[in-house]
Amino acid sequence: MRARGVILSLGLLFAIAASLLRDSGAYEYYRYKTGNFPRALVTQEIISTVRFFSATLSGFYATGGSLAGLNLFPAEKMVKRRIFQDIDRWKEKGELPVMDRDRSTFRKITFLSPERAVAIVDESWFIVLQNYTTRRQISGRKADFVTVRYFLKKMWGRWIIVDYEVYPQGEVPAPLPADRLFSW
Repeated sequence: MRARGVILSLGLLFAIAASLLRDSGAYEYYRYKTGNFPRALVTQEIISTVRFFSATLSGFYATGGSLAGLNLFPAEKMVKRRIFQDIDRWKEKGELPVMDRDRSTFRKITFLSPERAVAIVDESWFIVLQNYTTRRQISGRKADFVTVRYFLKKMWGRWIIVDYEVYPQGEVPAPLPADRLFSW
């Protein structure tokens, strides 16, 4: 009877170990659920991802949609497509907004799981409208202050932006509907 209990315990231990080794995210979920999640470290990774996203985004607009750096751009394909479609619409009008992010203040980062997070960031951007062909400035420099809600997911060992929503600065984004929480 006692040997059977030992065998069952060893079997259970082996099954847990195998599941942790098989799925690389299993250990992170375990750490997340037991309170051993490295929140400060992961928060810094998210901040770095959002800053790199903004810097690369402004580069895409400044170059008129050059694909240089596209593979390193921390965004899902649909976000990339959305950005380049916007650049193409501007080019069709013969104009191009050249943007420069001035400041980002992270208001809140919420972890939904060890692999999903939402960041709310107050950003200030300077925008100049240029003629696409001549690259001459056709508007004065304008400041744009916005609040952005970024949806992030850890994929392939790094954080990427899977969606984002832009609001007037100071406006508090509405709470996420329950059906949207894990749809990305």
